[in-house]
Amino acid sequence: MSDKLKETQNPEAVSEQDATIASSGFLSRRGLLAEFEFQTLQPTNTSGATSIPLTTTPTTIACLTGDDALNILDVCSRVWLTATVGWQAINNADGEEKVDILFKIFRDAPVTGSLIFSCRQSADADEDDLATTTFTHVDLPLLPIDPCDKHCHKKVSYFLTAELPLAGSQANVIGPITFTGAQILPNPK
Repeated sequence: MSDKLKETQNPEAVSEQDATIASSGFLSRRGLLAEFEFQTLQPTNTSGATSIPLTTTPTTIACLTGDDALNILDVCSRVWLTATVGWQAINNADGEEKVDILFKIFRDAPVTGSLIFSCRQSADADEDDLATTTFTHVDLPLLPIDPCDKHCHKKVSYFLTAELPLAGSQANVIGPITFTGAQILPNPK
């Protein structure tokens, strides 16, 4: 991808290669960091610092809400979300060797809000085998609002959940848990 890709609303202004990528559903833009929020386990964000049993129903394990919600200042802002979660698969009576966890990020409300990201991770069901899952996502929280309304001020909350996609499996979130959100403003023209 071109290092010279500039913030633009006109797809004809980007290179042919970048236009091909943009037309395939990918977006690529530069921006300026405007705000950074995070949630971690306190007082220590370490493996074994917590024990959150998971079920087939999504469990909120971290959130950026209330004072930690992102105050979106521009309709074209992007929100860069990252998460790191330590977890342990547990051997159950069925003798399953692998356990899957499904991580999801919801915007505005857990479970009933907009699902904007999900990923599935597997680990061996062995007491000595701990897993750490890390992922990143970029959200466009205010699209498709009228692009002429450049100066909006809206608080946007994000919720990180974890669940077991297969009934009968067992796992605990044990830490660390780090969930970050950063508002990226468009580059000034």
